[in-house]
Amino acid sequence: MPSPVHPYSDYGVALRTLRTARGWLGFLLLICVVWQFIGFCLMYYTQQPYKGSHATWSWPANLEEARARLHGKNHSTTAAATHTAGEAATAASQPEEPFYPGSKQSRDLNIRDQWNTAYGMLVPLTQLAGLIAVSSQAIILFITLLVVLVAQAPGVAQLTRALIWSVLLLFMFLPWRYFLKDFPINGVIYSYSELLDLIGPIVVGDKVYRYQVFIIYARFIIWPIVGLFVALVTAERYRAGIMIAIGHPLQSMLQPRPSAIAATPRATATIPSLPFPNPENKPL
Repeated sequence: MPSPVHPYSDYGVALRTLRTARGWLGFLLLICVVWQFIGFCLMYYTQQPYKGSHATWSWPANLEEARARLHGKNHSTTAAATHTAGEAATAASQPEEPFYPGSKQSRDLNIRDQWNTAYGMLVPLTQLAGLIAVSSQAIILFITLLVVLVAQAPGVAQLTRALIWSVLLLFMFLPWRYFLKDFPINGVIYSYSELLDLIGPIVVGDKVYRYQVFIIYARFIIWPIVGLFVALVTAERYRAGIMIAIGHPLQSMLQPRPSAIAATPRATATIPSLPFPNPENKPL
């Protein structure tokens, strides 16, 4: 039966280093998911990111330009003949015939410039950090399994399960729509454009169906919770495997260090003296 490796041996130090690295990567992944959840809540449940503290579509400055985008025509000459300057100003503020909110031109929300800049920088940063965290974690688990196999230590079963869960976690966090635009499920870490496309009709007050609201909650709340659950299972499996491979901390403290074992002289077997004489010198 394989025995646990000593924590101060080469294999033990390597396993403890890999455990520390995986712990920091898991913490980084948690930070990315939490920050993205906070960003979604600020954009979805509050009005602070929007100009005038009210979410609306960013209409064009000219009503006729909006109509031209809707119908695919240019009505600038007709607008000059049919509208006065006062009517044009009123139409610019309250368009009579807005273009369809589901079109590509209407996906621009009136977000404040500072909020737009912050989201444009932080969301890609969390995407990159989350992708690095999940991919590096899978690599570290694979290296840990190799070290345990070479050291012939226990805990291989737990580490194998942890590696499978880490591969599943990697596939959950990959931004699939960057590679396959028609892929039905995107990664846990969303992009800025995806956030605006999904929450836009709801925050501006357009008529939406219940399944659209359910998609919002499933994409930005339930899906990250499932991702964190898989990350927690991976971390627990990994912790159990490392603990079995190195041994209990009390057991590790009771074991002497390899240097102390090498410095201890070996005991020689001695024949105890007999309590009675052996005059005939017979072999014992």
